[in-house]
Amino acid sequence: MEPHTPALPQADTWYVDPVHSTVGFTAGMQGLVRVRGRFGRVSGVVWVAEDPEKSSASVSVEAASIDTGIARRDEHLRSSDFLDVDRFPTIDWRGTHAEPAPTPGTWIFHGELTVKGITAPLPLTGSFLGEQPYPFGDATMIGLTGTARLDRFDFGIDAMPPVPGARLFVGRDVEIHLDVAMINSDIRFFTERFLSGRR
Repeated sequence: MEPHTPALPQADTWYVDPVHSTVGFTAGMQGLVRVRGRFGRVSGVVWVAEDPEKSSASVSVEAASIDTGIARRDEHLRSSDFLDVDRFPTIDWRGTHAEPAPTPGTWIFHGELTVKGITAPLPLTGSFLGEQPYPFGDATMIGLTGTARLDRFDFGIDAMPPVPGARLFVGRDVEIHLDVAMINSDIRFFTERFLSGRR
């Protein structure tokens, strides 16, 4: 029999392991197909409280690390038409509190997302996947998964007007997909050196 996985990690300070984490997204194209991408640089801390509903978080991604697999498209997404990374280099999420979701084992982490200097509520719905000893030190690694949905127009990302006779070329709704590894030891210096060769 598989061991029981608790609904939440133990109370502690947990640091995002960017080497083993993915912040992905999906956007529709003219209501027909979906394009997937990810951000290659993410950092953050989650403070899991003894009362888990009082937990909080601070997470940032480097906007310029957006990667959809097409270099010219990525350059356009970095431009002022979309993320305007020269003026707004990071996308930030601040988690304020959590509550159990209707689905057993699932939690809603309430917070606010800031993109291009505009802040709006964005709750994340996710699950705790379990924990294992961290192989590179006296620490523990946990796994979390989460999803969210946003309207890019709420954050001033309203480029690409409708094509005459067609639906909006780039859809307004964006789905966020998170697969995050976290360590209860501050590994930010190590991971920054590890990632220093990446854009």
